[in-house]
Amino acid sequence: MSSHEPVREETEERASYWTPAIDVAIIPHPALGDTTIYLRLGWLLYCAGARVTFYSRTLLAAKECFQWLIIKPESSEPLENLAARHEMVIACFENYYYKEGWSPAYCKLSNVAFVTAKKIPADAAVAGRDVMVRGMTFPCASRAFCLDTGAGKTMVDWIDCYVREVFGLEPDTLPTLASSVTVNRDSQLIVIFPTTPQPKKNYWMMGFRFLAFQLKRAGRRVEFVCTPQEYANVAADLPGYSVKSFPNIKELMDYLGRAQAVISNDSGGGHLASMMGLPTYTITRRTGSFVWRPGFNAHNLVIHPWFRFKWMGKYIWRPFIPIWRISSHLSSKEP
Repeated sequence: MSSHEPVREETEERASYWTPAIDVAIIPHPALGDTTIYLRLGWLLYCAGARVTFYSRTLLAAKECFQWLIIKPESSEPLENLAARHEMVIACFENYYYKEGWSPAYCKLSNVAFVTAKKIPADAAVAGRDVMVRGMTFPCASRAFCLDTGAGKTMVDWIDCYVREVFGLEPDTLPTLASSVTVNRDSQLIVIFPTTPQPKKNYWMMGFRFLAFQLKRAGRRVEFVCTPQEYANVAADLPGYSVKSFPNIKELMDYLGRAQAVISNDSGGGHLASMMGLPTYTITRRTGSFVWRPGFNAHNLVIHPWFRFKWMGKYIWRPFIPIWRISSHLSSKEP
């Protein structure tokens, strides 16, 4: 048996420890896409009877949408203090290893699980570590969520694997957000997120303009969304198109509640839309089964290059994206 496989005979015993409620704190990665994945983790622990505190400045404006959570802004206090205040802490490894300087004292915090998307370096000395709560051992709670990038699973699937293998809990469906956001669905509105913080992941802006032209010709209404910091540049790149930005995630969610579908690079906008139940189209330089594709619902189409090659240290992939597949697929879904 590998170290990350569940101890099946202990599953029933471990699940019983969620009553009375365990006080769990989750410290997510601040990026929007990552935050949605940690939300999935929080929901599954809540379903098991945990009292979940979620430290996220991003979600603070939308706390009414997640009434099952206690949402607080990111805390600047030492991790040791959070560990003393909560029975269990599940913390994004990157938040501490790369940003604050790694303390050997973290290895002694028996109720803290360090997690990450794909890998915890060996020199951190916490990968594979158990977590102790109320005298109960949760094996290998400090680990990467994704254990095999070639397995074809999404990060949502890997979160489900994590709670099953570590805590002995079966996944449950994340509740719809429709009751918490303004939903007035516009059957013709297609929203495009054309940017990410990582330029190497971004499809050509001129490619998005061509796609928008195709969709408009088919009778769709196309609007672009970016961050307030990006607005001036994106608006200049997209003359003649509506470009929007929002001061907080609640207003963005209200806006997305009107959309028929969302098109994006490998970005947080796609994950948020997927979590809200929207069909999503994800343009990526990777394969169609890459781990970070939106996975909150089954209505995601990954648009990946037919092939790519490396030239002078960089991958050439954008010319080989079959962008026409998006408009064709949307047309096939019309009644």
